[in-house]
Amino acid sequence: MIARVKEAVLVCVLAVVVSGCSGADTDTLPKAFLKLLEDTTVVLKEIKDVPTAKGAEAKLKDLADRKAKLDEQAKTTKMSNEDLKASDDKYAEPMKEAAQKMTQEIMRIASTSPEAAEIVAGAMGMR
Repeated sequence: MIARVKEAVLVCVLAVVVSGCSGADTDTLPKAFLKLLEDTTVVLKEIKDVPTAKGAEAKLKDLADRKAKLDEQAKTTKMSNEDLKASDDKYAEPMKEAAQKMTQEIMRIASTSPEAAEIVAGAMGMR
């Protein structure tokens, strides 16, 4: 479970670091990924046990769908090496921090309620 969590978080962060947004606004996609990490962390903080995990399941599935759409958008966007470097410089640290917070919440859930963690993993597409 822990390895899957770390892999999912890394994929999300790497997708942002290597992507951008076509056109002049290269901040749109990285900001969307950062917001996704933050929103996911907020939902995860609400989970204390199996009943709260089941209650958050729909929200987590919506967030997973949002991530899938952003991943698809990241695959189809192109940016110059200059813009890529600028995006990396600007977003690498905030992404890392947001991903760490999300991972901490998932680890907290896994350590307090393995059953709730399984619900979370299923809803987030990590199973």
